[in-house]
Amino acid sequence: MHPNSDELNELARRLSSYSPAAAGLDADGMLFAAGRASALRGRAQMVWWGLTASLITLVVVLSGLLTRERNERLALAQKLRQVPPVAAPNLPASVDPSPADDPGWTPVLIDVHQALEQGRDPWPAQSIMRVETSATMSYPPVLQPRGLDRLLDP
Repeated sequence: MHPNSDELNELARRLSSYSPAAAGLDADGMLFAAGRASALRGRAQMVWWGLTASLITLVVVLSGLLTRERNERLALAQKLRQVPPVAAPNLPASVDPSPADDPGWTPVLIDVHQALEQGRDPWPAQSIMRVETSATMSYPPVLQPRGLDRLLDP
C-alpha cells in the first residue's frame, strides 16, 4: 500500500461529503460563455478568414483557366476536323528520282519502290499458323503442396 493511503482516504471522504451549491449557477449561461470563449478572436480569426478567401480565389482562378484551356482545345479539334487533306505535290515530268542513283537505298528498298510504282503489294503475305488442340494433351506433373517428393497428376 501507499504510505499516504490513509491521507488519501481521508481526502476522498472529505471530498465526497461536499455538494455543489445550487445558488447562482446558470448552466445555460455557463455553456454560452464557454462557447464564446472558445471562439477565435482577433488575429487568429482574421488569418482563417484570409486563408478561406485565398482558397476560394484560387479555386475560381483555376476553374477559369481550366475552362479556357478546354474551350481552346475543342476549338483546335474543330479546326483540325475542317482542314482538307493535303495532296501530294506533282513533280515535273523531267524530274525522275531514281532510287538506284541514291547511295542510301538498299536493294530491298529498291525492290519495294519498284513494286509500289507497278501497283503491286510489296509486303509478303502473312502466313497464319494454326495450332491444333486435343483433349488428350499431356501436362507436366505438378508438385503437391504438402509432399514435395510426390507428384500430382492433373
